[in-house]
Amino acid sequence: MSGDDTAKKLERIWPWIPAFRAVAETEHLPTAAQRLCVSPSALSRSVKLVEETLGEELFIRGSRRITLNRAGHRLLEAIRRSVTSLEHAMHGVLEHDFSGSFRVASLGVLTDYFVLPALLDVQREHPAVVPCMTTLPSKEANRQLASGQVEVAFYYDATTLPGIECRRIGALRNSLYCGKGHPLFQARSVSLATSTEHAFSVAAIGDRGTPMDGWPVQVPREVGFQITLLSTNLRVALSGRFVCVLPDVVADADLRAGRLWRLPPRPVPDTEVFAACRAEDAQSSFTADVIARVERALGEAPRGGPAPRPRPAKRRDPRAR
Repeated sequence: MSGDDTAKKLERIWPWIPAFRAVAETEHLPTAAQRLCVSPSALSRSVKLVEETLGEELFIRGSRRITLNRAGHRLLEAIRRSVTSLEHAMHGVLEHDFSGSFRVASLGVLTDYFVLPALLDVQREHPAVVPCMTTLPSKEANRQLASGQVEVAFYYDATTLPGIECRRIGALRNSLYCGKGHPLFQARSVSLATSTEHAFSVAAIGDRGTPMDGWPVQVPREVGFQITLLSTNLRVALSGRFVCVLPDVVADADLRAGRLWRLPPRPVPDTEVFAACRAEDAQSSFTADVIARVERALGEAPRGGPAPRPRPAKRRDPRAR
């Protein structure tokens, strides 16, 4: 199909796009009709006109329901992307502050320590913005970015998908930790071999059957405890029963308070952090501001300096009774 043919079809279906979107998002004619304040029969005719113009069926019609087919899903995702980009552009053209929902995906440590504080600051400065946070792994986050369901995603895997701009914005430094009561607590000289003589608590097991805490697969260790949430692993480390890999930003407060001890070997590499958005939104000042705030927070995060020295025991005065 030539560009002229596509443009003509787009011009013809343009007035019916709101009708298609309402039906596509609800998959229920009466609900969509109520949303648009039209009759279900009029809505059904509009959708049929879109299909006839495109020469492609967009729905699977049953006796009681209507559901999107694959082509319908592709069209809905394209419409969502276009509408979101248009909304962002309108704010720039009219020089208005951004308002409404701003959907952000992140996961794990990024959410609690970086993304959430950044969005709270954004909302404080822009009260008309409603941040909408969701927890998504990178694969699903990219899918929702492409379909217009989220505006920005923060995660640990770079992507080169068409239409998505992704860049590295920092890294989380990881170290080995144990809590009071553990045999290695306050140990000044610990080799990697010595640390692996003790049982570890590990985060979730990945698709390849290896723990997701960055531990090198070529170094064997005993797994004595397994958890799902990183915050839970912090509690396990504080129990003094297991060695744990933790991001330094997570352990920092308890390390300073003397409840955790950072072990000298550091076999786990930094965890790189990436920000992604749709390519057409990359120049949006609001989107760029959100990403910049998270990037700045990552740059200011604790980087795990030398482990604190154990406090010497107080010497008792021999003259005291």
